[in-house]
Amino acid sequence: MFQQKDGFRFGTDTVLLAWFTASHIREGQPKRVLEEGSNCGACSLLVAARRPKVHIDALEIDADACEVLRKNIELNGLKGDIEVFNGDVRDLPGPIREKQYDVVFMNPPFYKAGAGPASGVIGRDEVNGSLGDFIKAGSSRLVPSSGIMCIVMTARRTDEVMSLMLDSGIKPFNMICVHPDKNKNAQIVLVAGKKTISATQLEIMPPLVLNDKEKMSEIYDKEQTDCFI
Repeated sequence: MFQQKDGFRFGTDTVLLAWFTASHIREGQPKRVLEEGSNCGACSLLVAARRPKVHIDALEIDADACEVLRKNIELNGLKGDIEVFNGDVRDLPGPIREKQYDVVFMNPPFYKAGAGPASGVIGRDEVNGSLGDFIKAGSSRLVPSSGIMCIVMTARRTDEVMSLMLDSGIKPFNMICVHPDKNKNAQIVLVAGKKTISATQLEIMPPLVLNDKEKMSEIYDKEQTDCFI
């Protein structure tokens, strides 16, 4: 899998989002899935590998990243399973606006414009859409009553994620905090919400600790067996 030398580079948050998203899709069920902000496609490729029957539409604003994504799709034999759309979450391409999705997943910019450690980096700063823009766009395309949104975000914005989800008709129901080790605060959170008007309860799932080699090995190296729904 290729990625660009400059700009956003995928990392642990990408792998964990793919695992978390796949864990909200029952194995063997065909699903229509949308990724917002796919960059080189690392997360979409990992979701497709974990849940082979899904069809993924991958939306990315950067034209160069889209070309890398198309190459990665071809190299991994996923033509027909992942379709690339060069577009903006604030103005979704027509083919995406015409569809409804069972699952929408995203790794939005972690930082407000100019506030992050790598200011101006597309994919890390809110250069091309805010956290609210991503959540609003994803909610608009989810199947009512059953559609699921999965998101990874810096832990410092957890309250904002929850508030924006609720404002967009998404009720959070699963959350995992990710810690670098057991004695340190969470750095990122994984949150799943459902587009529904029915009552839901938020489950705070067991934390992930990045230096727990056994658990991380299960996520990185072993066949996907987790299902959280």
